[in-house]
Amino acid sequence: MACAGPSKTPSTPRTQEIIDPTYPLLEASRSAIESIRRETFTYGSSDVHRYLLDVYYSPLPGCDNGLPPILIFLYGGGLVHGARSSSPANLVHNNPGAFFASILVVIPDYRLAPEITFSQGSEYTIRSVAEGDSNRVSLLGHSAGGLHLASYLLLPSLFLSSAFGCVAVNHPLSLLRRADDSHIPSLPPTRNVMAGSETRTISVSIQTSAREFKSRGSTIAEFVLEGRDHLSPILALSSGSGEDWVTIL
Repeated sequence: MACAGPSKTPSTPRTQEIIDPTYPLLEASRSAIESIRRETFTYGSSDVHRYLLDVYYSPLPGCDNGLPPILIFLYGGGLVHGARSSSPANLVHNNPGAFFASILVVIPDYRLAPEITFSQGSEYTIRSVAEGDSNRVSLLGHSAGGLHLASYLLLPSLFLSSAFGCVAVNHPLSLLRRADDSHIPSLPPTRNVMAGSETRTISVSIQTSAREFKSRGSTIAEFVLEGRDHLSPILALSSGSGEDWVTIL
């Protein structure tokens, strides 16, 4: 259950205790996850093996204009790990792709450290996804994916362009503090979601960023997921258990 109140001090992280039971639930849902049509595409520079993205297609009838909204999910991994499809048994991050596939879901891989250095970073594109409506795009970032998402929003040269480009790996809080006063109020509605069992370093960073956003005139909704760990909200998707947190999105 999600509850408001991000000022609460999170409890001691219980990572293994919370996430280990999730893996058997995902395995039990394998058939449902793998039943969703998924296609892999190359984007960006074709000579870079990380320039691949998976598109999950809705099994439901299309919208009136035939083009469903697009959700781009940016996974975490501390900027040095992570993949669009990974262990255990290639169900993560296939599970959010399948869970949200009532619309068109795009999960891109991105370049990782130490192969990249500042000001290089993650590169995403939706231009090749002709099956989706590029005028209705939502972004969902987890952990390091949230850093990339915040960087995109806070670099006006990217946010105000019509297509996704190179998103510099820069500290979002620094970008926020340097951002022009006229840019912050123009940002889309934002939700800040934090696990109840979160590390102090991450929780303090989340709370500090939220306060800074508000002080600069932006509207940001904050939620704490009680009984959840840093990883468990994403792992819960398509597991049949613990998926209720998405109602706040």
